Amino acid sequence: MNLNNLVVHSAGYGVAVGSVLPLLAAVVLRPHWSPKVKTLIVTILAALSGAATVAAQGGFSNPVSPGALLAAGAAVIAASEISYAALWHRYGIAPKIEASTSPTPPARIDLTNLAFDTSDDTLNRLKQRLSDPDRGSDS
Repeated sequence: MNLNNLVVHSAGYGVAVGSVLPLLAAVVLRPHWSPKVKTLIVTILAALSGAATVAAQGGFSNPVSPGALLAAGAAVIAASEISYAALWHRYGIAPKIEASTSPTPPARIDLTNLAFDTSDDTLNRLKQRLSDPDRGSDS
């Protein structure tokens, strides 16, 4: 395959790979992650997918073609962004996959309004319970 064909085919296959990449990324991503972390992970996945697209066509058998890598990477990123916005996110498919493949994050407890009773009576009862563990109640 000559260089021009490799670039064109890399771009074409990159579009196909990029169209389904949001579904694959949804398996890896977690709903509670920040948008910056999600963007970083999707960018890494797109770069790897673009390189894999070129490699699958034998693009690494000769000296690596920067044009083919650039075309495949750009096609993967563009197609994944368009398909995510127009299809996978709009109809809730990717977020459902993301939520269903994610473990439940630990519960967060709000301790800002927690009040402690430090009256003498309460402290004396606590001291009594600590000194006599068999007692077991406040009676």
